[in-house]
Amino acid sequence: MLTLLAFIVTLGLLVTVHEYGHYWVAKRCGIKVQTFSIGFGKPLLTWQRGETTWQLAMLPLGGYVKMLDEREAPVAPFEQHRAFNQQHPWKKIAVVLAGPMANLILACALYAGLNGYGFDAMRAVAGQVAVDSPAARAGIRSGDEIVRVGEHDIETWDQLFIALIDEAGGDTPIEMKVRSPGEGERTVALPPVAVSQISPQLPTSLGLLVAPLSSRIAQVTPGSAAARAGLRAGDTIVALDGLRLKDWSALQAEIARRGGQAVELTVKRDGQEVALTATPEVATVDGRKVGRLGVVPSLDQTRWAAQRVHLQYGPVEAIGQGLSKAWTYARITLVMFGRMLVGAAPLDQISGPVTIAVYAGESARAGIGVYIDYLALISLSLAVLNLLPIPLLDGGHLMYHTAELLTGRPVPARLEAIGQRIGLALLLGLMALALFNDFNRFLPG
Repeated sequence: MLTLLAFIVTLGLLVTVHEYGHYWVAKRCGIKVQTFSIGFGKPLLTWQRGETTWQLAMLPLGGYVKMLDEREAPVAPFEQHRAFNQQHPWKKIAVVLAGPMANLILACALYAGLNGYGFDAMRAVAGQVAVDSPAARAGIRSGDEIVRVGEHDIETWDQLFIALIDEAGGDTPIEMKVRSPGEGERTVALPPVAVSQISPQLPTSLGLLVAPLSSRIAQVTPGSAAARAGLRAGDTIVALDGLRLKDWSALQAEIARRGGQAVELTVKRDGQEVALTATPEVATVDGRKVGRLGVVPSLDQTRWAAQRVHLQYGPVEAIGQGLSKAWTYARITLVMFGRMLVGAAPLDQISGPVTIAVYAGESARAGIGVYIDYLALISLSLAVLNLLPIPLLDGGHLMYHTAELLTGRPVPARLEAIGQRIGLALLLGLMALALFNDFNRFLPG
């Protein structure tokens, strides 16, 4: 029920804001708005407000604002000056842009409000550094706190992500300042990050993982080297061949380079230390041979709690941080969509209403701050995707009206109709792909 309620609130609010943007600017431009609809299909609830019919319709996956237009129905002579098709191209462009801009403004306002109200975040601490990753080769270790990236001061994991995005695209190493517990600050250099590497998983792809893992075993893979050696869930591996281990990173690094070699593991079990012998299996990862034990580590709850921090900004800084975050995520959305178009990113990253519903529910359960952050992200995505130059979307209409502004005459009706059919086919295909990805992601089997 919470998932359904969160989904309805999310979609209802974002669609209402988007369509109200179109409505508000249309009214200011002197255009008559006949219908304001949340949802498509048969109206379930209608009411009259002035000259506009407001309604809630059966299919809640969108909405529309219907304006007076001679291309759709005859218009009385005394109202022709209020028809959309009679307006100057600049007014048409303003009306079309108003919907995405309303979603963009909402996202910025939500981010700014959350920054001012205060929220829990994760400090920019490398909970885990993947073995032989760019971060590991640069000298970053598990437990290091990233305090500066290029010209950006870093406090949280989100700020680290944004700074990495801003530094991407150059051909020089990315300079970072890190602070190790008890050792002070030092400077390291990550290799250059190409624009093609930008994705929501960028820190992970560089080997920086937020979750601190311990050497306590949460799960043993059946039939693995660990299972054959007698390891059990709940065991803590404290040493390997006599070498005392600080955390999971140290264990993982040792196991990775000892594939096929017998090793002696010292395991803490029920308060006692037990010696076991295991031979890590050899696996191929990115063309390299590495050792695999076959265990799943537990989260280090003490370190995880220490990485959490509560942040709150003053009014000016809250707005600045909100604008910066909105701009960065808008860039990520555009870059990822462009990469998918050219085949440089997998199409399974496209999500549909099921994914939105599931994550809306999960974010609502995680707390109001997490839900607001998610709401802002979806509003931002809606703004950016609606501006793509695809007929039927706002971006397609913007393309038509810009052509009219440049040529001095409207796009021919026949050409616009062809574009609408192409746009419909593209959107139906995109929706089918999104639903296919949703079902693959969440349905068992």
